[in-house]
Amino acid sequence: MSTYCKLVGDKKMTKGKYITINEALEDDDWALIFDKQGDLKGLYIPRGSEESVVPKSVYEICKTYFGVDFNDDDVFKDDLINTTLH
Repeated sequence: MSTYCKLVGDKKMTKGKYITINEALEDDDWALIFDKQGDLKGLYIPRGSEESVVPKSVYEICKTYFGVDFNDDDVFKDDLINTTLH
């Protein structure tokens, strides 16, 4: 379990509580996973989103701050990414 603190939107939390990632995320949520040094470790993609477009904010954060290339076939499946990402 990890501490979760909702930062924006309704019911913001000023103090976190211990919950699992499954409790923190809704079925259609995307999440960035960081290691203990703050480096990007992974991207949580919700089930059923394999054919949808990565949200613009997630795309921009990953590209701008971490140099992620969403067109890299060694990292991403072809069916996740399409030309509408840009």
